[in-house]
Amino acid sequence: MSLSPLNNMILMHLFNRGLIAVLIFSSVACETDPVIYLDQPPIPVIYGIFNNNDTVHYLKVGKSFGAENDPLVSAQVYDSLFFNDLEVKVQVTVDGRNREIELVEDIPKEAGLFHFPGQRLYRFETDSRNKWRRIQVKVGIPALPTVTGMVNAVNIGAISTPFDGQQYIYLVPSSPWRVIWSGNPWNEIDVAFEFIEDLGDSLFQSKWVHIQNTNYFDSPHDQYREMKITYDEFIREVLLQIPPNDSVEQIFFGNISINIHGGDNNMVEYMKYLNGYNDFNIQGFSNIENGLGLLASRYTFTLDSLHFDYHSRQTLMNENRLKVLKISPWN
Repeated sequence: MSLSPLNNMILMHLFNRGLIAVLIFSSVACETDPVIYLDQPPIPVIYGIFNNNDTVHYLKVGKSFGAENDPLVSAQVYDSLFFNDLEVKVQVTVDGRNREIELVEDIPKEAGLFHFPGQRLYRFETDSRNKWRRIQVKVGIPALPTVTGMVNAVNIGAISTPFDGQQYIYLVPSSPWRVIWSGNPWNEIDVAFEFIEDLGDSLFQSKWVHIQNTNYFDSPHDQYREMKITYDEFIREVLLQIPPNDSVEQIFFGNISINIHGGDNNMVEYMKYLNGYNDFNIQGFSNIENGLGLLASRYTFTLDSLHFDYHSRQTLMNENRLKVLKISPWN
């Protein structure tokens, strides 16, 4: 399995920020001002967000930016965020067993001040037949304390609505539809409704209406997470996301899918940081010793091939606000 877009985005976003405050101060200083940098050995920085559904995982190992040298000078050196490959010794243990590690540099990153063309990551695999439960990381760098970190797997646990085996979704004005699942500290849900447009001459295309929600920080539910979709909210989102099209002869209701992402407390802290809930102090995560960065656990759960029941389809077809879309009952 390749590195997922979400994991790749998170790794690139975090890693490239480095000790960004140091760079800001030095870049805005006048010509006569002193150069500001950390006159100390670089701090090891590790990043890994491990999905319990994946069998291929990536760990990034680097160093803090702005230590030892003028950051404006270091920024022109392509590998200024990495230790020498020959110095880094990485060990990953999954459920008590060491895993073979492979250094890969063929994953592209966005262009920027640090012009190294690829991500320098350590790749390892887990057994596809069994979900992993715990991943431990150990990174050795000469003259520096050994960096260690550990994460436990998170899982969705159980989804109670829709219940196991349910195929039809009920959405009418008097009864909102709820998705309820056993939650983790960080949860994001995306419910997607397919609308199949008939363009004539046996040509069809699918449009999707997405209704999303995020549950983290302080959830009102201690034991579970919930997303409620009301009838009026659904109508509003359909009209916002599917504009009327004169070339469409009719529209059919298609599949309904549910995608839930969840994670541990370290994912909560990362999401706070990503969304600006941070005072920009350099904070080390509690599960990393002798280093900075992020080690977190997440999961992805997908439930698809759901459909509106007959009564819900008839109600939506006869909804005056949706007449402009030409929804057909024959589906």
